[in-house]
Amino acid sequence: MTKWTASDGSEIEFSVYGTDAQPKTLLLLPGLLGSMSSQWHNFIRLLSPDFRIVMLDLRGHGRSQNNTPMLTLDQLLQDIKGLLDFLQIESFHIAGYDLGGYLGLMLALSQSRRVETLLMLATKFYWTQNAAAKMQSQLEPETMSTQAPAYADQLVQEHGARQWRVLVRQAGDIYVHLAENGLTDRMAAQAQCPVLVCVGDRDKLVSLDESHRLSKAIPKGELLVLPGVSHSFRTVRKIPLLPMMQYFHDLKNH
Repeated sequence: MTKWTASDGSEIEFSVYGTDAQPKTLLLLPGLLGSMSSQWHNFIRLLSPDFRIVMLDLRGHGRSQNNTPMLTLDQLLQDIKGLLDFLQIESFHIAGYDLGGYLGLMLALSQSRRVETLLMLATKFYWTQNAAAKMQSQLEPETMSTQAPAYADQLVQEHGARQWRVLVRQAGDIYVHLAENGLTDRMAAQAQCPVLVCVGDRDKLVSLDESHRLSKAIPKGELLVLPGVSHSFRTVRKIPLLPMMQYFHDLKNH
């Protein structure tokens, strides 16, 4: 692991697996409140023969710093762009879990010539104000410590005893922003790259109907339903997702 410094001085932790000699780069993005140590990590060894893998901890997550008092989608997006520029990566594929898939779509819309394919796993695209307010109310450290102590302990381990409390409140603000100023179907329709929308058939946060709607809104969108998978990344099985990733991100060779 190594660090890249953003324009505001925040150090962003990242890892690269493979070499410049590999023709394809795959960017693996974790979700909100996640980290590269807990998400996608088990896929690295199996994907690295085909791709140069780039991973990072989002700003304020894991071992990455956030020197600003807020956490915004624009900051997260600029960090990803800045890191890719720093690594001199001209084109790449993306697989993003949860908010990572949303950021991946934002990146595909703003960097259309660079993004070759995008896989969105368990990404909630359609946020209502009621859903965002409910999520924000659940993201209170005291409430989580009482009602979901195991998850709170996990956040402490991933982000630190002090930072996790700040982070969950900032996450709640992001959900509110998504409901008020998030991407729309019309914006998603501008995506030029192939997009595979993946959802578990037991996901209680992201419904099959909304995932199907998103896949239809994107010109080159497709839908993959993962059996027996809930919203938690821990429930994601390598089969059938891994072979589908290997095929989908290598579309140009088919």
